[in-house]
Amino acid sequence: MSEILNVINLSKKYGFFTAVKNVNFVVSSRECVALLGENGAGKTTTMKMIYSAASITDGQIKVDGIDVSKNPATTKRALGIVSQEDLLDGSLTVLENLIAHGICYDIPKKQLKEKCKELLEFVGLSNYANKEITSLSGGMRRRLVLARAMLNDPKLIILDEPTTGLDVQSRHVIWKKLLTLKQQGVALLLTSHYMDEVEKLADKVLIIHQGVVLAEGTPDNLPVQNGYKTLEDTFLGLTGFDEEANDIVQALS
Repeated sequence: MSEILNVINLSKKYGFFTAVKNVNFVVSSRECVALLGENGAGKTTTMKMIYSAASITDGQIKVDGIDVSKNPATTKRALGIVSQEDLLDGSLTVLENLIAHGICYDIPKKQLKEKCKELLEFVGLSNYANKEITSLSGGMRRRLVLARAMLNDPKLIILDEPTTGLDVQSRHVIWKKLLTLKQQGVALLLTSHYMDEVEKLADKVLIIHQGVVLAEGTPDNLPVQNGYKTLEDTFLGLTGFDEEANDIVQALS
């Protein structure tokens, strides 16, 4: 496996607040690395620095050996992004949404249309190519966003909570596609609040709390290494979750 993403001593500050502190990890081809943390832990901020949507305060990020800060345009072309927001154009058809996005990569028109059709087939949306976006279910929309992220043949796909709000069947469809991409050599960087999703997809997990990596390992080994039975117990224990205190906060909110 070749190294696709290298995050080195990465930090992000907003004034006096440190959102990410000295984070280090590597993602290789055919590998999925999951960032596991509560809301506000620094996961999305880390991802935004990788695809140049947020500046780096300290440290370094390399995508396919290229420094993100020095050459963001080149590194962006090696990435596919599946963000929490779909950002699909409701005035265009399913196929037109892909074509409009593909134009950004200067793909020749004829080649682009064929590529879009191939990607729609891959995500199971061929029959919806000429349908309006409003006709798609939530799961279909997420599959379309995944297809869009693949237009530039990325070496790394960044997945920020890719199946949030979807039903069980839709989640499994997306998991199957992501596992296929891994087998094809694509690297994946995932954030998710679903433990079963992390266990299904991730080869390595980083537990992040208040911008700091508390532990890392495989989904199977992390609990053993830290004296817990399950990945969920490990996450809750290491991040200091107090169920009784949380119940009080929920009751008062």
